[in-house]
Amino acid sequence: MKSIHTQLLILAAVLLSLSSITGQGQCDEGVPAEVPTMVKFSNKGINRVVCSGEFSDLIFSDNKGVSGKFSGNSAFIEFVPEDIGGKMIFPTEPAEIYAVCDGVVYTIIAAPTAGINVAVVRLAPPKSTVVSKNVERFRNMPVEKQALQVIREAHEGNYPSSYRISDQSETLNICPELSVVLRQQVDVDGIGMRLKEFWVTANTNVDVDEKTFLKEVISDAILAVAVEDHKLAQGQATRVFIVEKKAVEADRLGLEHSEVNFRMGAKK
Repeated sequence: MKSIHTQLLILAAVLLSLSSITGQGQCDEGVPAEVPTMVKFSNKGINRVVCSGEFSDLIFSDNKGVSGKFSGNSAFIEFVPEDIGGKMIFPTEPAEIYAVCDGVVYTIIAAPTAGINVAVVRLAPPKSTVVSKNVERFRNMPVEKQALQVIREAHEGNYPSSYRISDQSETLNICPELSVVLRQQVDVDGIGMRLKEFWVTANTNVDVDEKTFLKEVISDAILAVAVEDHKLAQGQATRVFIVEKKAVEADRLGLEHSEVNFRMGAKK
């Protein structure tokens, strides 16, 4: 595993208040509860629907050519072909599927789609559940350790289901030596924290320093910066993680920054 040197920008002697972000869930973040959502399913393969807890029921109409079963946190759904004149014809019309996950009803409009081997669909927990899980996960943890925890999860690519993850594609002008693209944003609702993952490519041989990313175009409320590889030859790339405090502008509050270095994978 690669090591990451991290600079923590700790807001001195101030405990930042926790805040939550409200907003409509989107399909790429998981199917939201109680909102009918169109999802592309494989018309020939076995599709999987994942619940953050456990399924208690799966309801669909047999005349739509759908078959399904569930066990634990997974449901498996497939479209059943019809034999017409000795030829197997797969359904082409969308089918309504009602999945009961942790006592909450999700309405999926499953659209049979050619060219997809299998689809994996995640059901997003209700907002109140998400916030409660995140608050409990980070309870009694100082803000700098919260930032470190989120960076470790980003480095490993292993996020809890309570995080909101959205893909991005935004190019930022940081400095001539680097091409910087924001490619993912992760919101930890309930503790007012957001992680941004950047893909950074060297335009020349360069040493990548965390301080390079302390710019308002990145964020005006940065808590931590982590760079995977500090030395890049021209054309090489690395990941950079930025953790920020949502809805808090640290510099405008007149707070001082201090720096702490740590190595990923080291014992706490």
